[in-house]
Amino acid sequence: MINWKYSSVLLALVIACGPQQEQNAGGEEGSEASYEEHWSGLPMHTLNVPEGFKIDVWATDVNNARSLAQGADGTIFVGNRQGDKVYALRDTNGDHRADQMYTLAEGLFMPNGVAFRNGDLYVAEVNKIWRFPNIESNLANPPQPELIFDELPSDRHHGWKYIAFGPDDKLYIPIGAPCNICEPEEIYAAIHRINPDGTGFETVAHGVRNTVGFDWHPETGELWFTDNGRDMLG
Repeated sequence: MINWKYSSVLLALVIACGPQQEQNAGGEEGSEASYEEHWSGLPMHTLNVPEGFKIDVWATDVNNARSLAQGADGTIFVGNRQGDKVYALRDTNGDHRADQMYTLAEGLFMPNGVAFRNGDLYVAEVNKIWRFPNIESNLANPPQPELIFDELPSDRHHGWKYIAFGPDDKLYIPIGAPCNICEPEEIYAAIHRINPDGTGFETVAHGVRNTVGFDWHPETGELWFTDNGRDMLG
């Protein structure tokens, strides 16, 4: 079991075949011994990967990293559940570790969800969806975001969003139940979708208490999702 108190330090674990050049947290080249010593406090031994693969730290010091999305040029966008920021990370020298980090936005309301489409970054707050146009060309000077949808509830309880574009080119948005056990209004405990411009809001599935991740089967197009059940049973 992973001790999630390390989640603000351990952004992503990249699995890669073969040897990798070691690098310290500051982005400067260092020996393997110094690198291993630096990260000896992380519970890497609790993670298992198939034979021939290696699991390693890819980025550090990204506070409260939650959801990830990859841009067309390899940029990794990072959503933030407990904080108020959205980050972008890049590996510019190809050593399999991030060496550049940009803060794209701050002061947002639990901006957990991030999704990338046609050069644009979509960010989901609890109650709003924003679009950052042509983001990868402007990481150091992010464009003014465009508000494309602001009709979502503002409840914090299960209010953070995981978002993704489906094979129908629509943005899927869950709204969790604002409670532990209850029968909330129809907009809650459901998965919805909108067009990329924010129009065409419609409900896809009801009875989904709180999904924090979903994807589509590459052949059948079926939507598969997690659903967190009621508390105090696990």
